[in-house]
Parts: sequence; C-alpha cells; structure tokens
Amino acid sequence: MIFTHPDFEKHDTGEGHPECPARIRAINAMIDRDFSDDQERAYPADEEKILLAHPQSYADMILDKTPFEGYHALDHDTNLCSDSFDIALLAIGASCMAIDAVINEDAQTAFAAIRPPGHHALYETPMGFCLFNNAFIAARHAGVRTLIIDFDVHHGNGTEDLVRRRVKDGHHDIAYASTHQEFWPHTGHESDSNISNALLNEGAGSDDFRKAITDITKPFAEKFAPELIIFSAGFDAHESDPLGGLNLRHEDFAWVVQTFKPICPKMVSLLEGGYNIDTLATSVHAHLKALSTHA
Repeated sequence: MIFTHPDFEKHDTGEGHPECPARIRAINAMIDRDFSDDQERAYPADEEKILLAHPQSYADMILDKTPFEGYHALDHDTNLCSDSFDIALLAIGASCMAIDAVINEDAQTAFAAIRPPGHHALYETPMGFCLFNNAFIAARHAGVRTLIIDFDVHHGNGTEDLVRRRVKDGHHDIAYASTHQEFWPHTGHESDSNISNALLNEGAGSDDFRKAITDITKPFAEKFAPELIIFSAGFDAHESDPLGGLNLRHEDFAWVVQTFKPICPKMVSLLEGGYNIDTLATSVHAHLKALSTHA
C-alpha cells in the first residue's frame, strides 16, 4: 500500500531549494502510472502525534513561526511557508496510516511518499529540511519492537538522538541502524545496543554499501529481532544526486529491502532525501517493486 497526497506539493521551500515540490510531483506521477491500484489517500495526523517525539513547546514554536505569507527560515536550509505546519501533519498522518496498514495486516508492507522529511529533526530543534521526526513518531505509534533502518546519504542525527533519549528513559523497544557518508551533519560515529552506525567514505559504491549492510547492519538487525522495520528511505545516496557523494544505483534500493525481509517481512518505508528530480522516481520505483514482492 502507498500513502500520499497531492497536497504535499504545498510545502513551498523557496526558489532553488533542493527539497522542492517537484520531488513529490515526480514520485507521485510514477505511482499514478505504475502503482495506481496500490494508492491510498493520506490524511493529516492530530497535533498530539507530534508529542510522540517532541515536546509541546517545540510544536508550538514551529506553529508560531509558520508565516501567513512568504517564508520563514528556521535555519540556513530549513524553511517554512504558510502551509508547512499542516503539510508536516499530513506527513505524520501518512506515516501512521502506513504503520496501521501493516500492523493490522491489511498489507505486509507500505510506503509513504511524504515531505517534509524528518530524520534530522531533533527533540526540540529543526534542521536539514526536517520539522518533525516522521520515522520515530511512526515507531512510537506502532507500539511494537521496531527497527528503523536509514539508508539516506546523510546520518539521521535526529532519529538517533530520539532513540538514545528513549533508551535513557528505560525503553529498549526502538532501535536505529544507519548507513551514511562520512560528512554532514558530522554525526553517526558510535554504536551500542540500540544504535548501529556504518560509515561510508566519499565515492563508496554498491559493493561498499552492500558489504556494510551485510557485515554491520544485518547482524545488528538479527540480534535486535524486530517485529517491524521502518525504512528512512533517502535516495540521495544514488550516484546522480547533487547533495551526496556516494555512488549507489537504483538496484541497491531494492536489494536493501530484499536483504531484511527474511528477518522481518513487516515493513514500512518513509520517504526522506533524494534530490535529482530526473532519477528519483526510478530509485523509488525499484524500492517499491521490492516492497511489493513477498519474502
């Protein structure tokens, strides 16, 4: 099942911004063409869902800074327009609907084509185009033992931060595993019982990625034994992406799904990065085909 909505285009980040409406437009055009029977219309979450990852004061700050017109820059690359808060709630809603579809066994796998992305959103700090941490909220909403696997080119520092906070509070039901390039945001160097980080050097390609998954991430997943896998699905590790320095190919985004299905066939994938408009939809297509193939 695929959850999305044309209103995701309404999150306007400004002229020339890489996290632009054209990203979701290209993906949804591909979904309309090739997966039309699998589509479900997403609905926004209630504001209370934000509190699964962030404090009320943070949600209030994002809402207060949402402009009536024009733009508001939260930092040098994270912008708000008048629709941003509502569309962020729509992203959370789509994520939770995908979770419900899998947990309730309406589908074995689900994908949410959403924006803004979420994996850089810290407990009370937005960054890296991200407002609210969709993956962590979805994991909390699921209420089962959940592994978040992040293959975005950038480390999901926000998700790691939230998982570490949850472990510190005595909860070990959510784990985080990331493969990422050794660059911005300059995090993701340490691993422990609920965190697995596999760093890739600039220029690393398919063989390096697959070795990192096979040698580091897969054993971590097997040991954690999740009841649900959530992919933070960033496609900016592709060789064509303007914001990354890795050389993955479209097939790698299918292979990563196939690798983890024997460990846990219940999977939800949430869109994160991917900024080459000409190749993004092809990468997502490969990922969706793998998700739709039973283990």
